Amino acid sequence: MMIIERFEGDFAVLEVATGGHIEVKRELLPVASKEGDVVELQNGIYVVNAEETESRRQNVIARLRKMGL
Repeated sequence: MMIIERFEGDFAVLEVATGGHIEVKRELLPVASKEGDVVELQNGIYVVNAEETESRRQNVIARLRKMGL
């Protein structure tokens, strides 16, 4: 599992499960992908895991609410 942390020009910076980062050409990611999306490499193709992305977003929202934000 990898998370799109940010875009820098023609590259995306992905956070990998070990906590490190890799740079991937933006053109290799799905066109509609955005920062915060969870992506996986399946058969050499990056795909967005929509279910995991939504789960992580809901988790962040819940944490922010607990903090009163």
